[in-house]
Amino acid sequence: MGGSRSKGRYNVRLVHAKRTQPTKSPSPTATLADVIQEECPSLAEGATFRPSPLVPGPHAQTIYAFLGYYAYYAHSQIFPKFTRELFALSDGGTVALDWALCDNYSERPIVTVLSGVTGTSCDFYVRKCYEKFVELQYSVVVIHSRGCGGSALTTPLPFHCGFTQDYREVVRGIHQRMPSCRLLGLSFSLGANVMAKYIGEEGANCPLTAGVVVGNPYDMFKVIEHLDSRFFSPNKIYDTAILNFLKGAFKENQRAITSAPVKFDVRRISRSSTIMEFTEEMTRKAFGYASAKDLLDDSSSSPHMDSISIPVLFLNSLDDPICIERLIPYEKFLSNPHLVLGLTEHGGHIGYMGGSWPSSWIEHPVSQFFQCMLKHYG
Repeated sequence: MGGSRSKGRYNVRLVHAKRTQPTKSPSPTATLADVIQEECPSLAEGATFRPSPLVPGPHAQTIYAFLGYYAYYAHSQIFPKFTRELFALSDGGTVALDWALCDNYSERPIVTVLSGVTGTSCDFYVRKCYEKFVELQYSVVVIHSRGCGGSALTTPLPFHCGFTQDYREVVRGIHQRMPSCRLLGLSFSLGANVMAKYIGEEGANCPLTAGVVVGNPYDMFKVIEHLDSRFFSPNKIYDTAILNFLKGAFKENQRAITSAPVKFDVRRISRSSTIMEFTEEMTRKAFGYASAKDLLDDSSSSPHMDSISIPVLFLNSLDDPICIERLIPYEKFLSNPHLVLGLTEHGGHIGYMGGSWPSSWIEHPVSQFFQCMLKHYG
């Protein structure tokens, strides 16, 4: 496979076009792949990710990182590090922004973060990356989906897995408010799909300097079909957890959602037994799609990846039990010079717990990539 590496079992492998995007400075003859090799040791030739022996296998990796949320949530109640802003959207909606501003923040880079379907600023991987950004004097803003993260839904319109307009408005608003700050995008899981789709939709007009997309599903219909169909598998744990979150979010915001001129069957929504069924009964109706499949196909980021025109690093684990390896669109990475795919054999779904005693790995390639991109493309 052109532009790829494949050596040892624990090596980080990169997949990209034979000729990647040229840099702007200080070496105009260098390319995206060149500067990653020179300045990103967690991604360069010989880099490895070796899972902790105390967190063996993809499910342990995935669940360990998920449970880390509760530790950081408890910590956040005692030592809050984020300041909340309720951002007003043009349609009357509201999204919660959790800010952590660095010194001289009006001139420093800002990392905009989109987390997973149940994600908040307390997510383990968000907090680990945040700690690294503090060291680099980057500001951080975690952008929650409307009606999530403890904020009320103020319109009948909820969120869905490919709804990019809210993120678009927030990024535009931040850029207008702090025009001297370079903007970066970091996203995980469902948020990864939204961010990758947004960057593709924006094309050459994207206001972000660079992006990192971790655990992207790429094809939303096939991922949900995969989760819903595994009745006798540990994967059903994730399907049930996501479904319960969606049903809980609907219950909390039922009055607002059902105020729309749409015929919802609340009983069928509350009794949905799969994510696909919930999407059919609620989400696709709220957004005016003919079927759940139509919404999910339209929401997938993969068709938009050809239009991405800024440097974006995608990170995927080949043993991810949710965003499975067969859905990775390798051809997109081999044809678009702005994209780099980083692959690890292990890590589960955004787990990436390495070391003898479990410690996070993900913040290292993320922070190295952003430093490199600001230097060469900022």
